[in-house]
Amino acid sequence: MSLKNLLILWFLSALLFSCGYTFQERPAYFKENWRRIYIAPFKNYTQEPELGEILAQELRHKFAQGRFLLPVYSEGEADLVLRGEINRIYVEPISYEVFLQTRERRIQFEGRFQLIDAKTGQKIHENPRLSLSEVYRIQEAATGVLEVGKIEALRRLSQDLAELIFQEIVFK
Repeated sequence: MSLKNLLILWFLSALLFSCGYTFQERPAYFKENWRRIYIAPFKNYTQEPELGEILAQELRHKFAQGRFLLPVYSEGEADLVLRGEINRIYVEPISYEVFLQTRERRIQFEGRFQLIDAKTGQKIHENPRLSLSEVYRIQEAATGVLEVGKIEALRRLSQDLAELIFQEIVFK
């Protein structure tokens, strides 16, 4: 490698790290022996029966991407347990292409979650009032049937909630 290339690489590295960029690593409050997490389907007290499992799937995916906690499917194998509840969800169509073809939906969500040490039962982190209100555009392919647009909006809500929960746990 030439001296010019090394100088450019050094300059770009210095620029990135001076802007606050860092490599993702384990949160400081995580113990070294915490390697696996069990994410239970969220208890669902709403009229959307599949939402608790969809949210748990999105959280498993998000933690697998993070690479410092491996999602497992048995609570007995886990070092940490993530449990949650969906207390309220309100889905409202707000714009239409034609009658019954929804283009946008507003969703208001309220719930809670806890991160628990599986060995001791101690709460490590808790958010007793997780809320989100968003408007989701529905793709054109999903607008033909009213319920399909609703399911797509709930899936996108679950992706956003998984991102919020993951960030709250990691950057606590």
